[in-house]
Amino acid sequence: MEIKFENKLVPSYREVSHQLKRIQESAESVVPDTNDDIGRIASIHTSVLLKSKDVTGRGVQVTGEVGAVLLYITESESGVSYLRLSKSFTMEFDTGEIEADTIAQIALNVTNAEARVLNPRKVSVTVELAGELSCYRQENVSIEESLPENACAGIHSKLECEELMLPNAVCEKTFAVNEQFGFPSGKPAPSELVFQNADFCVEESQHIGSKIIIKGNVNIELCYLSKEVNYPIRTKFTSPFSQIIDTGEEEMDGCTVIIELTSAYYELIDTINGDKALDAELHAVAQVVSRKMQKISYISDAYSNSMPALCSVKPLQFSEVSDTRKASLSSEEHISIAEDCEDVVSVFASIIQSGANQGKFSAVVCLDILYRSKSGSLSSARRLVNLEQECPEGSIRLIGARISELSVKPEGEAVESCICIEMSYQTINTREISHVTEMELDEEKEYDLSKFPSLYMVRQDGESLWELAKNYHSSVESIESYNFSSERENTELLLIPREI
Repeated sequence: MEIKFENKLVPSYREVSHQLKRIQESAESVVPDTNDDIGRIASIHTSVLLKSKDVTGRGVQVTGEVGAVLLYITESESGVSYLRLSKSFTMEFDTGEIEADTIAQIALNVTNAEARVLNPRKVSVTVELAGELSCYRQENVSIEESLPENACAGIHSKLECEELMLPNAVCEKTFAVNEQFGFPSGKPAPSELVFQNADFCVEESQHIGSKIIIKGNVNIELCYLSKEVNYPIRTKFTSPFSQIIDTGEEEMDGCTVIIELTSAYYELIDTINGDKALDAELHAVAQVVSRKMQKISYISDAYSNSMPALCSVKPLQFSEVSDTRKASLSSEEHISIAEDCEDVVSVFASIIQSGANQGKFSAVVCLDILYRSKSGSLSSARRLVNLEQECPEGSIRLIGARISELSVKPEGEAVESCICIEMSYQTINTREISHVTEMELDEEKEYDLSKFPSLYMVRQDGESLWELAKNYHSSVESIESYNFSSERENTELLLIPREI
């Protein structure tokens, strides 16, 4: 006889695929006729834009555009100039057969960039891109909850409960930020924009009804040239932003937000008082996964007191992902430059490596130092700085890393630097439950209960009441009623009644 248990459906999203892919893209460019020849590469600055992500029959295709700006010292060593390059790219993620309603989320990063001077008028750039893909699909998890009403007598089931933080909504929203920024006083006035990087940093999220309100800052790092000096100027702008995203779910206990830039436009404009300002228009997509704490009830074991029973057990695996957390790494370095260094005119920093392995967060920062020699010529040096810090135990998934603080102070023939990195990460806990889907009763081998005592006296030796009830043809309820009353205090020896 086959017994199927009553079940309920728990709606949820499941991460059906998670992949990290790296690709390389190369491009060449020539110096415009109006620019001076290349003497030495001073720094490389990169940016990446997400253009599309499409779920196909065999995986996910991501397209985008990577940009690079080469800041170089001219051949005369008397000034700086720059070159811009861009290259479209495609990332193919092979996920096997995938359903059309699967939702894909992607995080893109430039992990390394190298430039090679082919001749004073031509350069080649190679950029390494990393894409971290997560695919989600909505599904109903079937969990057995109770015995069917028409089940025969003598069958007992063990009901257990787990509280799991499971995704209950996966969605996205495109949005734009338009801002004007005034340049700080006391710095040379800008004449040309060299490069710009925008970083969206989510500080908090709030759930109201079915909507998530995310708040944070967009940080823009800017480098420009000025007619007043012969070296590049760095400056930063920050602007708050907020967005309302409808998840379609009324309950939420946590969420993750990943923001990818899709396009960016920057322009130097004149203000009414004659000063220069930056006009910025940024377009981005916010990718959201919200989570809800759900109580899961399931039957972990079952038996029959009247005949042998074979249970069919099915494992279910759940991945619990925490909210986005922050970790700070810092380093103070004494960096030697050159014997003839007169002063440092600019320092550029970029994260070229980050990870969480063997119980440690780690990162490598590349410092491009532009300095003036005692003879008055410009030169540059590149140094790598390693940062480490202990991280929580268990599985860690990095969301992103950014330089939150950078300060440099010239000290003779060296630079004293202080670097702080903010790393965003999640912890992942894999939970597995084994639940009984059905049981098969062997009616041909029905027990002759008259051969068994009607009452056993057993010394409990590490066995649970469930195990005792299963072994002695009883039930947990009957054992408790016989032994755990106010009249009977000594429960070292248990009375176990036989039960059908």
